[in-house]
Amino acid sequence: MPMNVLVTGASGLLGRSVLGRLQRDPRLRVTGSALSRANNDLVALDLNDSKAVSDALDSLQPGVVIHCAAERWPDRCAEAPERSWQLNVQATESLARQCEATGARLIYISTDYVFDGSAPPYAVDDTPNPLNFYGRSKLAGERVILRSGHHWALRLPLLFGPAQYPGESGVTGLLETLQSRAPQALDHWAIRFPTSVEEVAEILAQALSRALEGEQFSGIYHWSGDSACTRYELALKIAEIAGLDSSHLSPDTAPQFEQPRPQNCQLDKSRLTNLGIRGKDSLEQQLERAIAPFLA
Repeated sequence: MPMNVLVTGASGLLGRSVLGRLQRDPRLRVTGSALSRANNDLVALDLNDSKAVSDALDSLQPGVVIHCAAERWPDRCAEAPERSWQLNVQATESLARQCEATGARLIYISTDYVFDGSAPPYAVDDTPNPLNFYGRSKLAGERVILRSGHHWALRLPLLFGPAQYPGESGVTGLLETLQSRAPQALDHWAIRFPTSVEEVAEILAQALSRALEGEQFSGIYHWSGDSACTRYELALKIAEIAGLDSSHLSPDTAPQFEQPRPQNCQLDKSRLTNLGIRGKDSLEQQLERAIAPFLA
């Protein structure tokens, strides 16, 4: 009998890829939920409504809930802290309790921004020290889901992938920066590790496959792309792939951020790779797929 899986935030950048990948596994029966962007393919679910969440869990009977729903933009979190805390922490805590009560295992999507970026690479048991409200909210979310020992968290860095519009990700959004031809200085200080949501979806599929075979997952895991680059260097990569001129761009080695950013939060992903879990495509291959729909 297939295992039931619920993906929250399934209309978002990460959730769409996770939902699509897992739905291809015949051992899984996968449902996606969303709120403002719910449609005929997704269950409408307000994660702030505990009764609605309880009803959904009773109806769907998931063995696993992959919690992709979050406020993931640091500046937006700071602009609306109460709303962001409600979704990233309070709704997460309620969902975790209800999953535990029904026997479902919760996989919580977290961030590399739980670290301050001063001592990379970061192992899963290194002490967090978030610099901004977004990182603090995601760390608080980790702590509430890990209290029971029944759930686990997956920390991820800067994400990109198949997007509905270029600005849905800060990575593919660089395509518009290149196409605009307006002179612009881009951050050449913070070192990021762009990671494809398609690869994250594949990693989660491999993890669930191992779980079905008896592997026990608990605590914290990391996943990350392998290519280090600043925002400026990333723009140059995209320009090369797209055949676009980048001479109007310049490196900014002392950028001013609305919210503090860590310089380098490289994640040590060996806890997963030691299980034989692997990605397969290079950053350039992943970027090419992500920007191709916007180059026609």
